[in-house]
Amino acid sequence: MTYLNLPVIGRFFFFYQIIKLGKWKGNMRLSNKSPIGFIGAGKVGTSLAIALHEVGYRVTGAYSKSISSANNLSNAIPNCRTYSYIKDIASNCEILFITTPDDSIESTANSFEPSSHNSLVHCSGAKTIDVFTSAISKNIQVGSFHPMQAFSSIENGVESIPGTTFGIEGTGEIRNYLSEVAIQLKGIPVFIRSEHKALYHLSGVMLGNLLASLAAISANLWSQMNIDVDTALEALTPMISQVAVNLQTSGIPQGIAGPYVRGDVGTIESHLEALVKYSPNLLPLYCELALAGLPYAQMNGLNKTNHLNIKELLETYKSHPKIAN
Repeated sequence: MTYLNLPVIGRFFFFYQIIKLGKWKGNMRLSNKSPIGFIGAGKVGTSLAIALHEVGYRVTGAYSKSISSANNLSNAIPNCRTYSYIKDIASNCEILFITTPDDSIESTANSFEPSSHNSLVHCSGAKTIDVFTSAISKNIQVGSFHPMQAFSSIENGVESIPGTTFGIEGTGEIRNYLSEVAIQLKGIPVFIRSEHKALYHLSGVMLGNLLASLAAISANLWSQMNIDVDTALEALTPMISQVAVNLQTSGIPQGIAGPYVRGDVGTIESHLEALVKYSPNLLPLYCELALAGLPYAQMNGLNKTNHLNIKELLETYKSHPKIAN
């Protein structure tokens, strides 16, 4: 029997069951038409707000302790307004992205009373949805939506979002909503369990923030050659891009190259001697990084003899007497 052959009462129960089971798309409460508000208008919040608007989401409100920051966000998006009070943005926006510094997320979420129509989302890579304990206890849907990306500026942030992986947690409908948001942003959604959140964020910090620090340290070595840092960065940063391409196209360990893979013991020793002469305090850092990478060099062709020779060399130099106490 088809739907059209059912009596009126049968049709009623047919639709009732579809709605009850959530199989009718029209039953989905959250969509790209749901009004979104941003609480916090820094680089991440403003970049994400603009990117959401550009792919058709309704970003209608901005709040920040800095009125000028909130105005910068709202002025960048048509029909978006600045709110002076969190309770007002919560009343007028269905989905609230809390994009404050990590340590302020919980206190911000607890500073107002969300209603049943609200969903709360933070963008921290380290914090879990447990910061929304109060909201969860009131059956408010909560989630986290972290872009695995470095936001040096709003303009660069918006441009870098396509292709970015988004670490997602969520309760109820918000989990699937955030996954769809990532896809619409041309990103990659990945669901992260709460107990793995710190490990997930650590990997991003090591490759993002600490890589930038390593680039700065490497560039500063050029000052020993009386060459300015800007020139050094101009020379070194294309290597970062190429390493990323190598890893994306060839994977690990094939994307790893250099003297450690080739087993150039003499070259490595010359590096260590240069550090002894010019920057001995960098010896422990260099040696520990090299030792951590040796297993991958071995997987990519470094022979056993050279592996042992290089390891012994690094172990010796990392405690060199010229290292300052």
